[in-house]
Formats: sequence, structure tokens, C-alpha cells
Amino acid sequence: MYFYKYVATRFEDAKAALLPGESEEDFDPHAHRHVPKPTTYSETMMHMLKGCLGAGLLAMPNAFARMGVIYGTLGMILIGVFATYCIQVLVRVQYVLCKRMRRGYMAYNKSMRMAVMGGPDFMRGSAGFFANGVDFFLLVWQIGICAVYFVFVAENVKQVLDYYGYVVSVRRLIVYTYPPLLLLSLIKDLKLLTPFSTISNFSIMLGLYLTFFYLIEDEPVMDDSKFQMKGIEEIPVFIGITLFALEAVGVILALEYNMEKPRDFTGLCGLFSVAMFIIIGIYVTLGIFGYLKYGNACEGSITLNLPQNQKKAQVAKMTFTLALFLSYPLQNFVAWQIVWRKSRKKFNISYRHIADYLIRFVVATLPFGMAVAAPNLEAFMGLLGAFCLTFAAIVFPALMELCVNWPEQYGFCYYKFFKDLFIIIFGVFACCSGVYTSALEIIAQQKK
Repeated sequence: MYFYKYVATRFEDAKAALLPGESEEDFDPHAHRHVPKPTTYSETMMHMLKGCLGAGLLAMPNAFARMGVIYGTLGMILIGVFATYCIQVLVRVQYVLCKRMRRGYMAYNKSMRMAVMGGPDFMRGSAGFFANGVDFFLLVWQIGICAVYFVFVAENVKQVLDYYGYVVSVRRLIVYTYPPLLLLSLIKDLKLLTPFSTISNFSIMLGLYLTFFYLIEDEPVMDDSKFQMKGIEEIPVFIGITLFALEAVGVILALEYNMEKPRDFTGLCGLFSVAMFIIIGIYVTLGIFGYLKYGNACEGSITLNLPQNQKKAQVAKMTFTLALFLSYPLQNFVAWQIVWRKSRKKFNISYRHIADYLIRFVVATLPFGMAVAAPNLEAFMGLLGAFCLTFAAIVFPALMELCVNWPEQYGFCYYKFFKDLFIIIFGVFACCSGVYTSALEIIAQQKK
């Protein structure tokens, strides 16, 4: 629940007072954070693992089916290391900005605004644009996750119903799940959603256990085709799916903020690096075993490949379905919070209550419309990862560092400048190619 407490919290804009004996130069933002109940190293690690093990994990076999065992493994490791580095850059830049502004903490969008305002003169006028860009991509990301949850729930329920003779289309099941999810999204008190999170976490653990049972029960089939890439055009979708699975920018920043000793979060052997090493290991393991088991028939979620006529497989599908169904209102709450934070002052006090529910209704309905329009799980995850996370987790952190180092802190031969420029160009290219390729897959799926 730390993530949801984080997004619901308003941080003070006022500068923090210096501690006794502390000068302007050695101001430590970590010492000025006011977290009522900070998390320990082990607690933060558990939250980190929980936050990154979700629907994206179940898409790993499909991602490996596009790249093959060797290229999939290398690609997963390279993208994981690259994404980890970019988030490390974001956290370090936020620390530098907090130190300059003498504040204990600044949210992502405010950090972006401050960074651009301190950058090159020609960019300073666009500080508000980039700050709003952060909110835009985080909002689209959250709404996209909710849409993925709609599709995931519908596809898994359809397989179970088909086995028992109840043939229903995926789109119709998405329509059936909309009313209860809309009602859950109208809940204002996060404490009421806490039991749902507990059940969801237990369901994910049980589902993973049952899924791995099927993946390792037989000797894997090895042939040359499973070590080859399908085609160059699969790379952008692979990158998008991998980013979707790996990155949870809001969760990561929330955990760093709530940590008892934030200095232990970053660094080569910091908590974030260690957690990402574990997460990448789990992803690679599931991706390889799932691909060796089902080959090119891997679906957008490995649960869709499990036998339809076996009780254990049906339980696995329904446990993951229950987990994501119960996680939907929490993810939707984050999207609502972003919109409400930026719009509530525009409404008259007497109408804010009505406006609040209206925004909740709209934010809960948008993912439903997206899911009905394009119920293609793997292409949707690739599109979402390519469009949102390339900017939120790659381009923006590099841009912030480029501005913060302006004009004379780029190191020997301006290596930091060229490094950040390369990251930005790579992120924009990955976004354009990933969105294009994923959109083609969605269009092709619609024509079937």
C-alpha cells in the first residue's frame, strides 16, 4: 500500500529548515524527509518484488518466442540493465535537485520542471510542457495497465467457460466485468481496498507455483528454431513488452521515498540493483521454460497456454484472474489521483463532490473502451511499454540529467552530454518503432 499512500500524499513546497550545524552546501534531503512509518531494507525489497511481478511477467514466454532463447536472454539482460541505469539516473538527479532547492523531496513532475528551468535557455520556457508530459505518460500508463487487466481477466475466464460449454466472446466478457470494476473504482478510502491487495498477493504466488508445475513437468524440447529470432521487426515489440514487465516508475519512486535509509536504494549493489537482478532472473527463467514448453504457440499470457481440461490449470488461470481483478481499483485510483490533483481547483467547492465521481467514472471507463476496441494482450502490452515507458523511464531521466549538468558539469570531453543524448535518441527510436509495430499487430488482429 506504500505506492498508493505515496500518490495520495501532497508534499510541502516550502524549503526545509537547516538542521543544527548544517550549512547550505552539506544540506542532505534525506535528513529532511518526514515519513511517519519508513520501510526497512527487507520490507522495501518485498514491495519492490511485488510491484514488478504482475501481468508483464506472464508475457515473458511470448516475448522469448519472438527473439529465441539466446537473443531473448541477452535482450532481457541488456534492457534490464539499461532500464535499471536510467531509473538510477532519475533518482540521483532528483536528489541533486532537492539539494539545490533545499527540499526533502520533490515529485517526478516537479523535479522535471525544476530541471528544465535550470537547463539551456531555449528550453526553460517549456518547463511546464515537460512537467505535464510526465503526468501525461504516467496517466496513460496507468489507464493502459487497467485496459490490460480487462483483457487479461476476460481471456482467462473465456478459456475456463469454453471448457464447460459456455462460449462467450472476449469482448462480451469485458463488458460483463465493467460494472463491478466500475463500482470498485468509486471507493474513496484506500483502507477498504487493503484486503483486496492481500488476497491479490496470495493469488499471484499460488498462480506462479501452479504455472511452473506445468512448465517443468516434461523434458523440454530443444531444436535449432528455438534459438533463432523470428525477424528484425520483432525487436521493437520485444522491447515494449520487456519494458512493460520490468518498469513501474511510480512504484519505484514511492519505495525510494518511503525507505528508512534511502542511500541504500541506489548504487551498483544498492537495493534497486539487487531487486532488478532477482526480477530479471525470474523473468528469464519463466521466459525460457515457457518458450521451450509451448514454442511459437506462446500466448500473450502463459496462463492461456495451460491445459483447459485440468483442474490445476483452471485454478492457476482463475487465481491470476482474481489477482488482477482485485488490483484494478488500486491501479485506477492512481490514474484518478493524477487527474484530480491537476483539476480539482478548477471546480467550485460546492460541485467538487460531483466532479470527483464524474472523473472517477471517466477514468474507469476509458480502459474499458480501449480493451473493447483492441482485445489483443501481447500487442497491447508492447504498445503501452513502447509509448509510455520509453519516455517516463528512459527519455525523461536522461533529459533531466542533461539539464541538471548544464552548462559545465558534463565531465571529460562532454561524455555525460553525449551519453544522455544517446539515451534520448534511443528512447525516441524505441518508442516510434515499438508503437508502429504494435499498432500493426493490433490492426492485423482486428482483420482476423
